[in-house]
Order: sequence, then structure tokens, then C-alpha cells
Amino acid sequence: MDKVERNNIVFFDRAIMNGGRAVDEILDREGFASTHIENLRNALEVTMTEKPSVVVIDIDEFGERAWSTCLELKDDIGTKKTGIVLLSSDADDVLKIKGFEMGADDFIVKPYNKRELVARIKAISRRLSSSEGKKIKVKDIEINLDEHRVSKAGKPIDLTYIQFKLLYLLASRRMNVFSRKEILERVWGKKICVTNRTVDVHIKRLREKLGEYKYPSQYIETIHGTGYRFL
Repeated sequence: MDKVERNNIVFFDRAIMNGGRAVDEILDREGFASTHIENLRNALEVTMTEKPSVVVIDIDEFGERAWSTCLELKDDIGTKKTGIVLLSSDADDVLKIKGFEMGADDFIVKPYNKRELVARIKAISRRLSSSEGKKIKVKDIEINLDEHRVSKAGKPIDLTYIQFKLLYLLASRRMNVFSRKEILERVWGKKICVTNRTVDVHIKRLREKLGEYKYPSQYIETIHGTGYRFL
């Protein structure tokens, strides 16, 4: 798995923010390269591909779509370590709490001090880049997110990228039931045309990689008529 590209900042904004060029100049002096993208979907696709250190999203411009974007970024393996800064002219604490619940790392009320914004971006980038590797251990399965490695009882398991994303999704939210539609959107993405049968086939192959060839599984349970969950 590719690591987050350090020192790249993506601004999600329809038009360059008031004073945005001044912010870019300060970021440039601090060693950051910044990009402004006005279309939310394009900005999300660029982030998924380039994996910047931090994204800055103006929720005044995108409304409810900003929240779903936060969730997509934090749910995707490639951008899980990308920092998220939310901007808003609304200082309501309820809005701030919602932002943090959706995965934001910081919430800044407009108008803001440009140097303070840059300082907060730097702090988030530094904290995330220096954090220890993310690992999940469930039963005898260990998943190392940063190194894209999985082991069972200490022995490595060779998974494809899709199998890794599928296992991580299920194991990171243990006992949560995921519908096939949810799995398709979170693992393959909304733009990829695949069917529910694709999910079933990959679950079967993932179980086999985990050493299971007979039903029932001790790891991934089938919830008939609904989807799957990790036990």
C-alpha cells in the first residue's frame, strides 16, 4: 500500500478561498505544496490517488456532502492517515462535534488567521506522519495497516489489495453487519460496476486464505439476506 504523500495539501473549495493565495504562499515557504479543487468528487478522486498529508474542506460550500466525504476518506485504507481540517463560518459546538465524529482532525471557524491555519495543518501533518503503525489484532489475525500485511498465528498471509481492504473493513468494525451494497461501495468504490455475487466470491476466497474451506466460518459470518460480519 502506498503511503500518504507528505507535504501535499488539497483544498476542497469551489473558488480559491478569501486570502487563499496568501495561505498558499505561507504553505510554500513552510515546504508544502497546495492544490485547490472546486469539484468535490474530483477533489476526492485526487486525494484517493495522491494521498496528501492533509485535506482542507470548506463545509459552508458543500454542506451535507462534506460529511460523507469525511467518512469516505477515513474508511479508505489509502487515505485513512490523511488529516482532515474542516472550515466553517458556523461556530456552533454541535457542528464541531459532528465534524470530529465524522473523522475530522481539526475544525476552524471562519474568518481565521492565515498563519494559524497553516500552523494547524503543520501540526496535524507532523502528528500523523510520526504516529506508530496502525495494527488490528482480532483472535489470531493481525492486520498491519501501514505495511499492508496480514498474519495468522504469526504466519504471514498473502492477500490481494481487494482482499486486504475487505478484511480490514470487516475486522476494524467487529460484529458490525455490512450489507453487500455497503461492502461494494467501501471496498470497490461507487464508480466500479460489480455485483453482489462479486462480494460473495471474494468472501469465499478470503475465508480460504484464512485457512477455512468449510462452513461455518470462525471469522466471517454470513448474515442471510443481509451481508457479512467479522466474529
